[in-house]
Amino acid sequence: MANNDAYLQLGNLISLAAAILILAELVLNGLKAIYLPWVLSVMWILWIMGIAAYVSYASAELRVRQLMVYTVPLALAITLVGLILLTEHKFLGAELVVLGYFLEPIAGVSLYLRLLSINGPAAHAFFWGAFLFTVGLPLILIKDAYVSLIGDLIKMIGLMLLILRSK
Repeated sequence: MANNDAYLQLGNLISLAAAILILAELVLNGLKAIYLPWVLSVMWILWIMGIAAYVSYASAELRVRQLMVYTVPLALAITLVGLILLTEHKFLGAELVVLGYFLEPIAGVSLYLRLLSINGPAAHAFFWGAFLFTVGLPLILIKDAYVSLIGDLIKMIGLMLLILRSK
């Protein structure tokens, strides 16, 4: 693995850990308990993991790197405001978190194009699983987490294949 690929690998590992946390939260609660301290804590941890994944991925050699470099900070900023509002028990925060996540697939195009050269099927699973997860997020706001749950599972499979392929 080239040195630059180490950043890609680290980003994939962080993303896999985040996907596992997201899966656990979706399976355990969805939005039924969004204001519980432990649920909010997991969401804050995911936000911090998002920063770490961004730094790793932005340090990797990506195609159309500008999509990652400019879109993710905006997504993180929107999500931060959403988390602050959720912490204050304002439902608008959940809507802002969903809005922030909608920028993820845009930024992910640069990553997707790079991962295609490593493992095409795994890259497809990762990207399209993340896309499906994101598209399903508004449904979670009305208590249906199945689409996001399926998307997260597909994304996890893609990430695991990418991680195993690089070893």
